[in-house]
Amino acid sequence: MQDEKLLQLVEDEFTAILLHAREMIIRRAKAVHPDLQAPGYRLLAIVIRDDAQQQGVLAEKLRLDKATISRLVQHLESLALVNRTQDPSDGRAQLVSATPLAREKWRASGNTLRQELRRQLTEWEADELQNFGNLLHRLNLSFDELH
Repeated sequence: MQDEKLLQLVEDEFTAILLHAREMIIRRAKAVHPDLQAPGYRLLAIVIRDDAQQQGVLAEKLRLDKATISRLVQHLESLALVNRTQDPSDGRAQLVSATPLAREKWRASGNTLRQELRRQLTEWEADELQNFGNLLHRLNLSFDELH
């Protein structure tokens, strides 16, 4: 069994990374639009990454109820970040897609985030970066197995 102090150290550092990541998401959301909150940002991330999605699919992916998704989509529409169109494969459903403005602002905010991350890692040696990347990949694979 692993040493309890080592496991606690990893847990503490992992929690710190999650808190930093949450802060970066909030900053990136504000860079896209000053009124964009984290849940709307996560929805926007899906429709930018995966293209147009039905609201029911968004609810499943975000693990939110359909009423919450509907309110988020309405809010994002009011910010000119998404559009709704009728789904050609299901006339009863609507597809939510990102607007060109949202894609442009998303790209710009991502560039800023990548620059910040790269700046943080410039002092690291190549073997440290390789090892860190490998360990993160291993951790992500273990999370994927939980689904």
